Amino acid sequence: MKIMIVGAGGVGGYLGARFIRAGENDVTLVARGAHLQAIQTQGLHIIDQQEEYTVQPAHAVEDPSGLGIQDLILLTLKATDLEAGLEAIRSNVSDQTVILPLLNGVEYRPRILKHYPRADALEGCIYILSNIVEPGVIRKKGEIFRLCWGKENFDPDNYAQILKLFDRSLPRHKPTADIAYEQWRKFLFISPMAALTSLYKVPMDQVYREHSAQLSRLLEEITALARAKGISLGEKEIEATIAQASKVLPGAKTSMQLDLERGKPAEIEALVGYVVKEGKRLGVDVSEMERIYQLLRAEPSPGNHHE
Repeated sequence: MKIMIVGAGGVGGYLGARFIRAGENDVTLVARGAHLQAIQTQGLHIIDQQEEYTVQPAHAVEDPSGLGIQDLILLTLKATDLEAGLEAIRSNVSDQTVILPLLNGVEYRPRILKHYPRADALEGCIYILSNIVEPGVIRKKGEIFRLCWGKENFDPDNYAQILKLFDRSLPRHKPTADIAYEQWRKFLFISPMAALTSLYKVPMDQVYREHSAQLSRLLEEITALARAKGISLGEKEIEATIAQASKVLPGAKTSMQLDLERGKPAEIEALVGYVVKEGKRLGVDVSEMERIYQLLRAEPSPGNHHE
């Protein structure tokens, strides 16, 4: 099976390493900079909860154009890099290629199909704490791992090869036809947390303690938007999200907040702007998120561009 990971950072690199360790011998990692150079010269080193190991991918490249048609392509990029990533794989996609996006946010399948109308595009979401600690080295923190993947009217039997791959290589995964619910369930946590941590420049536990009313308002807005889109979020999911927020590690920041602090392109459009635009389109009141969106856009940052 020819597998390509586009954006082999903390998440994608970890997944690629799991596949290689499970016996896949044709895994391509697409990365860049010092991280790519380290993988090319020393392999990719993983620090997991109970073990450390190094894998040697079949290919580690910045430009995958010469590597032929792939069976499975995982997109583990920042949302800000998605369009460039999709263009980069133009020579790697056929109508047999399965493309699985694992990005922050929702509704990436339509964007993939705009580029590749005949590809088999899925939707996905992942729960993992994993990051590059130095070039060529990825540390996974804690026990958290859950990968959900599928599409509407999804039949896992049609994806037997991928199902077997995930079964033998990943701690937990869930193939599902209700992937929209899974994505929005995650979005319900990451969108308001990204918005509020970035606005107030404080970690998640402080948002929970000091801005709980505003957090609740955003949860209500996103839940109403999901329902307008036919996705069954409600009070149960809001309560579970608040409970999740109450347990975050002290000092933990969102990736969007970290990107803004570091002057890097941030996922404002995918995590905040999307809510505002869909709210307007569907006639859902998302006025609190819109206010935060305008404030975040007003701050000078390379992340404040439009997708």
